[in-house]
Amino acid sequence: MSQVLAGDTLHRLLHAYKRALRRAYDDERLGLGVAQIRTLKAIRGLAPCSASEISARLTWDKAQLARLLSDLDTRGLVCRSPSPDDGRRQRLTLSDAGQAMLARVDACEQRAHSHLAKGLSEAELAAFEALAQRLIDNLERPTPSAD
Repeated sequence: MSQVLAGDTLHRLLHAYKRALRRAYDDERLGLGVAQIRTLKAIRGLAPCSASEISARLTWDKAQLARLLSDLDTRGLVCRSPSPDDGRRQRLTLSDAGQAMLARVDACEQRAHSHLAKGLSEAELAAFEALAQRLIDNLERPTPSAD
């Protein structure tokens, strides 16, 4: 398979996967966008955390994140409390409603993943995961300069 064809296949796979996730989120009527979901997941993974830590994890602009956090706070999905180390900073955690929302997100994603893996053996899934990780490693490794 040529490198161009492999790239096209990856591109189509990524877009098909993103469409499947969005469809699952819409079917569940979550009322959240992908950026909001990623923010909630980052909080879950880092909690208790600061907005700066989330911004660094997601490599997002702090102003963009501030808008997302404000919206999630208004919806009652996150809790803010003063940082014990620095009163100027806020610690972020998920509220009970935020945890319940992520449980719904997780269920949506599990359905999409099951659909994605339909008809594949455990060996095929393991081979795909190993190959995908090698491709990720290749892309994240600095490319040598052509000097």
